[in-house]
Order: sequence, then C-alpha cells, then structure tokens
Amino acid sequence: MSTTNSISRQEDIYDVFSRLATSTALVPSHYSTSLSSNSGKYIRPGQTTNDYFYQAIRLTVYTDGKYAFRSSSSMDTYGYFYSDSFDPSNPSENLIVSDDDSGGNRQFLLNVVLTQGESYILVVTTYSTNVFGEFTVHSLGPATVSWTEIAPTLRKCLKM
Repeated sequence: MSTTNSISRQEDIYDVFSRLATSTALVPSHYSTSLSSNSGKYIRPGQTTNDYFYQAIRLTVYTDGKYAFRSSSSMDTYGYFYSDSFDPSNPSENLIVSDDDSGGNRQFLLNVVLTQGESYILVVTTYSTNVFGEFTVHSLGPATVSWTEIAPTLRKCLKM
C-alpha cells in the first residue's frame, strides 16, 4: 500500500532534499570547495591510518532549529559534525554525529539540532584513503547557515 505523501525506496533522497528546498519553511544554503593534495590529513574516527584528506568548516546559525547537511560530489564522501571544537589528533572528541551514505549516491546526510550562538564544525572527508576532488555541502534549515573554511592544522580548531 502506498500513499502520495510517502517516499518510495527507489526515489533518490537527493530529489527529496531538493524538493524540500522549495518549501517556504526551510532555507537552503550551499558551500563548495575541494579536497586536494594540500588539504590536511588525519585519522578518521574508528580507523588506524592517517591517509584521509579532510576539510573543516566552521558553521554559524542565527536561528535555533533542525538542520540537514548533504554532500554532493563524485567522491564517496563522509561527514562528521562537531560541537565547540575539532582536534585532528583526537577526532572522536566533541563528535556529535557522523554519516557515510545516508544521502544516497555515496553522499553523507547529517540531521542535527543547532543552537544560535554555539560553535559547530563540519568535517568533510572521504570513505577511502588518499582521495581528493571537489564537493558541495547543501543545508536546509530554518535560516541561512554561515560557512567559514578552516585551514588544515595539527592543532585543535577552537571556538571563535
């Protein structure tokens, strides 16, 4: 049994995400950059090799609420969402949520409740080691998201 409001398993989750962006209740934001041979490398949580390129992005929200973040790339992306700070030498510290493929087509989809005035960091990396390329992160939420790229470091990325 199926209703017109249900989502079929065959329907691409990105199509659903895109349709939601047209809703007057949700505001889309986008951020594009790339992983390159100059990007930082770290040991992904739960892994033992230091061969994952990553990009850390500081996020600021001006309205409390539920936000969704989905990657779009030809790479198999992995997303990690942190509160307060991100330490590449201790990648499990402050980790809120992570995802590999919930966004369909080997893309991450992170659903989080965010609070205005709090510091958040999104780390984008890849499922496989030593992979780089371009990616875009799309967000939907009650307000626009402000994005600030953080230069690679071996030190903790702190609140600003």
